[in-house]
Amino acid sequence: MYLPEGPAQPTASALDRFWTAAQKERLDAGLQGEHQVRWIGLDAETTRQIFGLIRARDKTGTFTLPWIVACTGQPEPKVGDNIILIDFDGTPTLLVRLTRIHRVEFGKITATDIAVDGMPVRDLEVWKPLHTRYWNGMLAPFGMSVADDMPVWVEQFELIYGPSLQSG
Repeated sequence: MYLPEGPAQPTASALDRFWTAAQKERLDAGLQGEHQVRWIGLDAETTRQIFGLIRARDKTGTFTLPWIVACTGQPEPKVGDNIILIDFDGTPTLLVRLTRIHRVEFGKITATDIAVDGMPVRDLEVWKPLHTRYWNGMLAPFGMSVADDMPVWVEQFELIYGPSLQSG
């Protein structure tokens, strides 16, 4: 599991408890096999805000850089992947499942591509500078930086489970 600098690493036991609880509560979701672990956000506060947008079903997707996946040896995302999203303190908080993935070059990202993001950043004039800053920080350890021809996976997801959510 690769997590960037910032969030605390979740414990294996916390991940196991969360996954088991999700399987028990969401029998209808067919939660079998593997799951990934990810953190989204800039810090504790933005992570909580993003989780609120996901819970409200306002944010229905995220973005991954193939360059970082290649540098860290992570598996490429695929439709059907279950992803446990952790809070900044490493607490497993939400479970989402990827439902659609498409690839686009950073310089060609459109409003349609970012429509899966939360309302506060759906304007390209907000989204591009925010993600440029964020991704430059994530790419720097690998000697890379954001470029117009940089590939981006746009990953649409559905919210499957969160301990304070009703089933379904």
